[in-house]
Parts: sequence; C-alpha cells; structure tokens
Amino acid sequence: MEWKNRKVTSMPELSSSIVFCFKPYFPCIMKKEITYSLLFIVIVLLISWCYTGFIFSTPDRIKFFVFIMFIPGSVALTLNTIRYKSLKEVFRPIISPIKIKSLLFSFLYPLLFIVLLAVIVLVTDMGTLNASKLKDLTKYPPLITFLVGFLLIFGEEYGWRGFLLKNLAEAKGKIVASLIVGAVWALWHGPLIYGLAYNMHMENPFLVMLIQMGAVFVCSIPFTYSYFLTNNIVAPMLFHFTWNFYNPLILGNIYRNQPGIIDGNLMVINGEGLGGLLLGLLFMIWFLKQFKKEEKELISPL
Repeated sequence: MEWKNRKVTSMPELSSSIVFCFKPYFPCIMKKEITYSLLFIVIVLLISWCYTGFIFSTPDRIKFFVFIMFIPGSVALTLNTIRYKSLKEVFRPIISPIKIKSLLFSFLYPLLFIVLLAVIVLVTDMGTLNASKLKDLTKYPPLITFLVGFLLIFGEEYGWRGFLLKNLAEAKGKIVASLIVGAVWALWHGPLIYGLAYNMHMENPFLVMLIQMGAVFVCSIPFTYSYFLTNNIVAPMLFHFTWNFYNPLILGNIYRNQPGIIDGNLMVINGEGLGGLLLGLLFMIWFLKQFKKEEKELISPL
C-alpha cells in the first residue's frame, strides 16, 4: 500500500479503538470520562517516569526536577483540546466561579495542619525548636517566586484535579475518584522521591519513597475536598502553594534534606513524612465520610 493512501489514526479514533478492544471485559470504559482518564494516567506516568530517569542519569540535570510539574497539565490541556475543541471548555476548570469558602479552606487547612503537626512534634520531644529561624515566618516569597510557583502548581493542579479528578468524579463518584487520584499522584511522585533521596544520600531511599508516597496519598484527599468546594482549580492551587511554602519552612525541606524551624528527623516529623502520613490519615477518614454523606444526600428521595 502506498503511504499517501494510508489513513492516519487521530486521537479520538485511538480512544474509540481502546474502548472497543476493552468493551467485553470492562463495560465501564464505554464512558468517555473513563477513557480519557485512562489515557491521561498512562501518558502522564510514562512521560514523567522517563523524564525522571533522564534528569537523574546525570547530576547536572537534577536541578531541573521541578519542571516535571508541567507534565500533568500539558497532557490534560492537550486531551481537553482534542475532546472539546472549545477554549471555554478547556479552561473551565480555572474560570468557573470561585467560592470564598474554598479559598479560606485552601489557605487555613494546610497551615493549621502543619502547625498542629509541629506542636505534636514538640510536645512529644520528637523535635526541637530552632528559635533563630522563627524570623523566617515574617518573610514572604518575592513576586517572581510567587508567580513561578503558581505557574508550576497550575501544571499539576490542572492535570490532577482539573482533569483527572473531574472526569473520574463524573463517572465514578467523589470517593472512588479521590482514592484513584491519590493513588496515581503517589505513583507519579515515587521515582522522583527515590531519585532525590538517593542523591541527597538519605538513609534507605526506598523506605523514604514508600513513606512519602503514603503521605502524598492521604494528603491528596483534602486537595480533592478543596476542589469540590468550588469546582475551580484556583482553590487547590492555593492549597498547594501554601503547603509548599510553609511545610519546608516549619517542618523542613524533605526533598533537599534541610531542617526547618522545627529540627528533627525529617522522615518522622515532616508533613510529607511519617508524621504527616499518620495525622493525615485521621483527617482523610473524615473527608471521605463527608463525600459519602454528600453522595447519599444526592441519591436520597426528596
């Protein structure tokens, strides 16, 4: 057959082919939301893991690890553009009306969670207060840092909450969607965490990876709650920025193995360590109960 007569398969046709192949085994994949979610998960994980392998293959490239945050959003933007062919629909996750309640929650919850964990660490003598660093609490990031930080966070939140969570929630409900997004988010972090822990010469990088993946999983549930309050990713973006700023400042930077205002074993006291995993687990249960309660109210007769 001549090349000029061959038909090029488009992305929608590829999606339909995947649905047809798996239809006898997984009827639920008939839903477009599930199809696009599966495509997103596979593409994002493959690209991200390959990028992680690339940057850690040479020490000089490690400084570029933050750019991995652009991958989920880039894939999601591409899939939404193919699916909707409408800029309004593509950017709906960021132009939907924002509720003040969602913004307050997205700032106060991560801040209070970190402070509560810091108090627990001090009371139980798992860490000590470094008074010389208290002045850092009055410092705010420069405008350029703030803008770059939000741009990077947009790359994650548009993908995880604005695309994957939205599609899965429409197809499978809030609880299932929240758990799947949490699991995929943890898997996405895994190789990156291992690479950073190994290159920072942290003891037992594999254990570090497992603990942080668990912390990321439980932490993802309040992120989803933040999104569901308004269906706009600005709320979880604010949550993400608040967490990324105050967690390393107060409890230490676990990615760079640097202590914060509270000094101690980072893998124990950090919000993305064992302390954050255990405390976050308690709050995760409450959030999941809230989702279950909301779903019952939706299906209950008037």
